[in-house]
Amino acid sequence: MPLRVLSGKYSGAKESPIESLAKTYKTHITKGLTAKRAAEILERDGPNELEKPPKPTLLMLFLMQLTSFIIILLMVAAVASILVNALPSLPVLNRRWIFFVGASMIDGSQGIIVLINAGIAAWTEHKAGDALEALSKMTQANIYVLRDGKEVQVPVPSVVAGDIVVLGTGDVVPADLRLFEAKDFKVSEMALT
Repeated sequence: MPLRVLSGKYSGAKESPIESLAKTYKTHITKGLTAKRAAEILERDGPNELEKPPKPTLLMLFLMQLTSFIIILLMVAAVASILVNALPSLPVLNRRWIFFVGASMIDGSQGIIVLINAGIAAWTEHKAGDALEALSKMTQANIYVLRDGKEVQVPVPSVVAGDIVVLGTGDVVPADLRLFEAKDFKVSEMALT
């Protein structure tokens, strides 16, 4: 997933004093942003989320199924079988031709079954992606921030540059943050390894 590289006023945040950062982000250390200012920043910068890659179409999923080694092997076997059955019967139209037509139908049906299998797998993957997307929308995380001097709970995508985030036990850090006050703070870096 592509990430935006921070530049300009965001790039030096880790070295700057807290008061300087508050001034840069037009926020207050104990009151946070105003709801109006947070809405303006959200409108200007967009939501706090990574860009999602485009969802693959059903046709793309179908074609990706056909790139499987086993599927390619089965398709090559079907074509080879048709050719092997066709070569002896091509010079003469006789009883062997009838055998070729029958064998070709069997080999052709093998190819059709492989295509049907790829279609079913693509459809299943497409539906699973839809279900996963719906589930992720239902379980959207929230976090506490200071807005207008009060702790309010907001969805993580609504966290903006300049928000004072209040982390509690078990909270997931919703963005790149600069800590300026902590008590009994521990971080599990398990997800990073």
